[in-house]
Amino acid sequence: MRLRILQLSFFVTLLVFVPAFAQEDDDTTPDTHVVVTATRLDDPPARTAELPAAVTVLDRDAIARSGARNVQDLLALEAGVIVYDQVGNDVEKTLDMRGFSRGRGIAVFVDGARVNDSRNNTVALEQIPLAAVERIEVTRGSAAALAGGGSEAGVVRIVTRRGETSPQAAVSVAAGTFDSLRLDGSYGQTLGRFDVFGAVSHDTTDGFRLNSDGKQTRADATAGLDLGGERRIALSLLWSDLDYGNPGALTLAEFEANPLSNTFNVLDDSERRTTQAALNFQGPVGAGFSLATNLSYRDETAETLSTGRSGSGFFLDADGATWSGTVQATRPFSAGPGDHVLSFGLEGLDGETDSLGFFSTPASPGPFDPASADSVNTAGAFNAGLFVQDAWSPSPKWTVVAGARGDRNRVTYDETVPNPAAHDERTFSEISFRGGATFRPSESFDVHLAYADAFLPPTAEELFAFPGFFSNPDLVPQDARTYELGARARGSRGTVDAAGFWIDTRDEIVFDPNSGPFGQNVNAGSTRRRGVELTLKGTLARRVHAFSALTYTDSEFTNGSNDGNRIPLVPEFRASAGIDAGLPAGLSIRADGLYVSDQVLDNDAPNAQAELPSYTVVNVRLAWERALSRAAGSRAGRLGLFVEARNAFDEVYATRGIYAFDLSTLTNDTFVTPAPGRRYLLGVTWRM
Repeated sequence: MRLRILQLSFFVTLLVFVPAFAQEDDDTTPDTHVVVTATRLDDPPARTAELPAAVTVLDRDAIARSGARNVQDLLALEAGVIVYDQVGNDVEKTLDMRGFSRGRGIAVFVDGARVNDSRNNTVALEQIPLAAVERIEVTRGSAAALAGGGSEAGVVRIVTRRGETSPQAAVSVAAGTFDSLRLDGSYGQTLGRFDVFGAVSHDTTDGFRLNSDGKQTRADATAGLDLGGERRIALSLLWSDLDYGNPGALTLAEFEANPLSNTFNVLDDSERRTTQAALNFQGPVGAGFSLATNLSYRDETAETLSTGRSGSGFFLDADGATWSGTVQATRPFSAGPGDHVLSFGLEGLDGETDSLGFFSTPASPGPFDPASADSVNTAGAFNAGLFVQDAWSPSPKWTVVAGARGDRNRVTYDETVPNPAAHDERTFSEISFRGGATFRPSESFDVHLAYADAFLPPTAEELFAFPGFFSNPDLVPQDARTYELGARARGSRGTVDAAGFWIDTRDEIVFDPNSGPFGQNVNAGSTRRRGVELTLKGTLARRVHAFSALTYTDSEFTNGSNDGNRIPLVPEFRASAGIDAGLPAGLSIRADGLYVSDQVLDNDAPNAQAELPSYTVVNVRLAWERALSRAAGSRAGRLGLFVEARNAFDEVYATRGIYAFDLSTLTNDTFVTPAPGRRYLLGVTWRM
């Protein structure tokens, strides 16, 4: 019934929107002047209508209206996105796109600095406070020619806020189910040529099941200086401290008996502290050139205790630091028919992580003596890339983009304990291309055709870190090719974005539970992902906005013993729909829903096990806001209240399932990660 409600909402929205696209746009039409990052760094930006790629831009207003607490929840309703929870606390969730899973298919940048973990390409998006985010750009499709390795599914760019001419200030306090408490504050202002913005958030909760409690504190600060002549230099700082229990998964029988139970993972937890600084410069430098540069430093420490179901555990203490830098030059010029925008540059990254490991028992998880570690190792990653791109506009209706990038990746591993002789390194080199064309017959419609390469080099964890357990030093990079055809329509009442994609991947790295005594990472051969993404956003009536998104993904292995089988953790269908409505007396209401179809279990490449069942989740948020003073020029601000219900129908579901060996029974079994049921949050806000 809930799926039918979502489908009905989607098609009603479609029927309302379509007639609007017969009308020509004017300057007030949504999306007409939305710009996105068209090169590695934001110089110069391009209109979405000129970029041969499927792009979604979420601005500050959309972020605020969503009520989301982290990037994963915000993007979960967007076309092509996959979100699931593999640790069980509903916070540290994995995000990917276009049929890629395990959190390795996207490259994520915050203010131009890459934030993927150099050990495994994953990224902890929950570390980024949404109160500090100005906009998020999601560019789908292989993007190695732009972003380097680990961008097979696409790129997510996050831009933090900056001070404006008028002071900006906001405070929010909220409390709800599971003894949850949320505090947010932000302030920004421009003083002459200097601008500053800062935001901080703090969350605590007892969790929806045993050992899913935790707390997180996140802060961001940005300071910029206008150097004149359209030149600006800015320093942004990101800091987070997350401490959460990891209640893990339940067997299918345990889940069906009590989805909120937890017997074995009552001590598992992770504490992660991250500090990142990014220094950016952008502006003209003479001779028709403009320059964009980024220099960043990232430090991360993580302490993780994993006990599992075996009666023993492992405590990992890791400390890593990464330097990265990008320099990009851009110059517009005219040659032959039309105009060109040429961009070229170089990028480098050098990261190293020191790890100490200790075996433990659940009865005695710590403390630990660093001098008696059971495992001591250092994993390193060095990446260097050269890139070039030309955007050619032979006429106002056409834009043709061509680009290339060469990357060299080196992975190193040194072990002191238990095997001092364990030292190895691998080097991989890749050349990636992208090309595409956009045709705009009118300001209200455009179509694009694109091709792009991507690759994912094996990481230190996959190659060396667990000899005899999972790692495989013979791995080679997996490579992907994306073909895409898309269209965008903009009318007086809304927008439609549609894209069809085809991604062929060879040498895909997967975990094979039947390889070796405990399973092993292997190059599984070739795979194919193809699908359709459709997004509709617009205005149904005055102060009534609606959105719908539908994703169909056909993903399968295309050779070997699993030829024709579906790829694990990739739902065929995802549908979302929602509405934002302004009501009288300062009231507003938002309702959204997400349907996710059945998924093949992780590790079940043979497709021999029962699939993870589909689920539907509906959220509702009611808000009220009114000015504290009607006097002209008053700085009293606006006071607001809100109440929200997440999973309003109390759906019992799991977002991830895996077929794995159960050490407590010494047999293979199906495990699922429960999601929280219905919960409420009530809060008060003030903003200026």
